[in-house]
Amino acid sequence: MTEPTHIARGKRVVVAAAVEQHGHLLSARRTRPASLAGGWELPGGKVEPGEDPARALVRELREELAIDTVVVGQVAGPVDGDWPLSDDSVLRVMRVRIERGAPQPGVAHDQVRWLGPREVGEVAWLGPDLAPAAAAILRLDTWVDFPSGALEGHGVVTFVAPLPDGRAAVVLDRTPFHPIDHGWPDQPGDTGFLGGARVHDTLTGVLDDASRLVAGEAVPLRRGDPRGAWVVVHVVDPEHAPDPGARVALSVDAERRAAFSRGHSGCHLASLALNEATARFWAKPSRRRDSRGFPMLDQMTISLSRIRPDGAFDTYRCGTSLRKAGFDAPAFLVERDVVAEEVNSLLAGWVARRSPSRIDSGGDPTLAARRQWWCDLPGGPAQIPCGGTHVSDLGQLGAVRVAYGITEQGFESTTSVG
Repeated sequence: MTEPTHIARGKRVVVAAAVEQHGHLLSARRTRPASLAGGWELPGGKVEPGEDPARALVRELREELAIDTVVVGQVAGPVDGDWPLSDDSVLRVMRVRIERGAPQPGVAHDQVRWLGPREVGEVAWLGPDLAPAAAAILRLDTWVDFPSGALEGHGVVTFVAPLPDGRAAVVLDRTPFHPIDHGWPDQPGDTGFLGGARVHDTLTGVLDDASRLVAGEAVPLRRGDPRGAWVVVHVVDPEHAPDPGARVALSVDAERRAAFSRGHSGCHLASLALNEATARFWAKPSRRRDSRGFPMLDQMTISLSRIRPDGAFDTYRCGTSLRKAGFDAPAFLVERDVVAEEVNSLLAGWVARRSPSRIDSGGDPTLAARRQWWCDLPGGPAQIPCGGTHVSDLGQLGAVRVAYGITEQGFESTTSVG
């Protein structure tokens, strides 16, 4: 790298970027000087006199790789947070996300490559970059296979820590286990086995730059926030927790997963049928509509959703804002049994079609991905943002029925599958 001029604690600082995208780390192959040609590195460069290191890194990435970036954290090293480079220099590695552009090799590089969690050893790293690159890989979001319906797999343990309840948290680079969401905890986490350890629960977690884990309801960030690594937390008994670096087999409780998947798919179908069957209660055109074009009563009023084995329970709040939006809640509540019959008729027809159902992750294999549930229904494809698991064919549901009840704040819906 180019000679640095920024000084920290008596040592000159060179900056390097752990550029993260969709669970991958960016690497670049050097072309010069001759002594470094052919070696792979984390892209970066020098800090100009008086320049802030983070701003210097953003500038270097724009000049070297034609990308606009933002620094979101640091890959902490053993030298007061930096990494050893030479007797008088250190390497400061910062976590970076791309805001605009696609990396293109510049004058100092002839190739760039995105590396997944298990590909860091496939390139010939320059000596000073090997350890920080390996550490940066451990800071990536967990790769998840549950959106495809996977029930088994293998993972490499990247982190183990005690939980407040005395059990142990195990994080792996990749897993088929579905975690309960911390922000909208509708579908419970998977159970099963991790090596010889029973997985009692699976949580959503965030690891910060200091390797502090926050899991479950205690997570303070919205999913995908780049200030932390979004990880799947497997909850096991501490005496059975594997060591970091171990490669373990993973097996999800298939019957339990299938029952919750049926319940979740049935819940989504019920919400779409509710939107369609209540369209006549809107006195004014609604600007918020679902993917099939109907007013989004479900999303506008839902206050709680709990997926159950082969079913779901949802509560809805019908307040002043809904009335102002033009929905006649009193009329709907009076006719709720008639609406339920209409909804159940729609559900029976949809299930009979045996349409395929799937989760679209948009090419992002990580826990932080924005996923969509997709299903082909009459009137247009159904799409709902969703982080859960689902059946692959509506015919697997057998039957779906709903019943509505009145509550103090609005109404509740009970969905039964099978």
